[in-house]
Amino acid sequence: MMRKQTRMGRWMAAMSLAATAATAAPAAGQSWVSDDGVSQSVVSDSSVELLDPPTPEPAGTGSLATVDGDGPTLRAAPYSATSSTPYDGEAVTVGDASEGSWGMGEWGGWAADACRYPRDQGPFEQPGLLQVLHDNKCATWTFRSDALLLWRNAPRDIPIYSNYVGQATPNGFGATALSAGQMESGMAAGPRFSVFRTDDCQNAWEFTWFNASNFRSQEATLPTLGGYGMTPPGIYGNQFNRLDTATSDLSASIWSFEVNRWVRWRPNIAFLHGFRMVGWGENLSMADHYDTTAVGYAQDIFRNNCTNDLYGYQIGTDIRLWDRGQGFRVDGIMKGGAYYNNAVQNSYYTYQTGLDTFETGNVRAAGGSAAFVGEVGLTGTIPITCNLSLRVGYLGLWLQGLAQPTDQLRGQTISSGGIGTPVVGSLSTIGGTVVQGVSLGLEGRW
Repeated sequence: MMRKQTRMGRWMAAMSLAATAATAAPAAGQSWVSDDGVSQSVVSDSSVELLDPPTPEPAGTGSLATVDGDGPTLRAAPYSATSSTPYDGEAVTVGDASEGSWGMGEWGGWAADACRYPRDQGPFEQPGLLQVLHDNKCATWTFRSDALLLWRNAPRDIPIYSNYVGQATPNGFGATALSAGQMESGMAAGPRFSVFRTDDCQNAWEFTWFNASNFRSQEATLPTLGGYGMTPPGIYGNQFNRLDTATSDLSASIWSFEVNRWVRWRPNIAFLHGFRMVGWGENLSMADHYDTTAVGYAQDIFRNNCTNDLYGYQIGTDIRLWDRGQGFRVDGIMKGGAYYNNAVQNSYYTYQTGLDTFETGNVRAAGGSAAFVGEVGLTGTIPITCNLSLRVGYLGLWLQGLAQPTDQLRGQTISSGGIGTPVVGSLSTIGGTVVQGVSLGLEGRW
């Protein structure tokens, strides 16, 4: 009888030491079983149910927590990383209770759970907002800020002014002197900002906005007395010959906002889908100059501005292309989607002499059409600190189904024929453009 009491006393002492060593008590219903399978006890707390301990080391790797002599060894059922409760299987040992170790490697926090706090605390017993933001390590914020340096290609090539050669050719025109294909734009700059919210499964929400403005192209013909004419069918229904010079000034801007859901498919591959808005605007001003015997110096001024507001759904993928675990990594992204384009164009024609200015007319046209937006990107990331990285990359955008000013010069009528001449407007959305360039910025993670 005395030996049995002593054995039970040692067993209870071992239980007390193990409970004192652990930083969090086992979940309600956790069983502790002795070697001889005789005694069994359940440790529970009826007021607060804590999460289960993290995944232990494989069976047999932990040290035995024994009490002196022939006392029993404490054993716990293995823990499943995908479940919040233990599962039945081969027993594994718990660490040395006297050293306060679980015997399964360092345990840096709660088990994987969305909130990582006891599940049945009352509403006034929950941690404060600042504690949650500080302690909730299962989700992270990522902030990106980039400077964009972009170029756009020229519009679809359309002859606008040609050399006027009189009777030398059947229609009186020679080689093209000024066309839409010559209107290559210079560099435009702008910012890009991105915010990512990533959960413990590496899925994320993305919010990205960027803007780039003042793509600018200015072209002019060499001054030649009476050497140019408007290439048939002319501009806004007008066709003038014996012009001395012709000039053009084209500017453009782009902005984009998108909300995407990222889903991790493989450790190095993620799929994304979401909603995106893209705005593309262009302004064109052209002028030709000539001398007349009646009023002397004169010029024609043609202006057009187009706005495109695109709304659509996109899908894409992000792939980790290079990562040798030394900090530097390269990521590639590709996405595209179908869009609805709410397009508007405004056209103006002004006739100006040395004595007066005549606003001969203007017209506006609007409509909706289908469009496409595709994007590709390549970004290299170099870590500076554990929370800050330098980003250098390439960005390419393809927009199709746009209203562009050079496509509105034909098919409309704004004539200098005088009062009573009918004004006819139209809208063309057959244009497209490619915007590409480099990005340089920083990425911060919290």
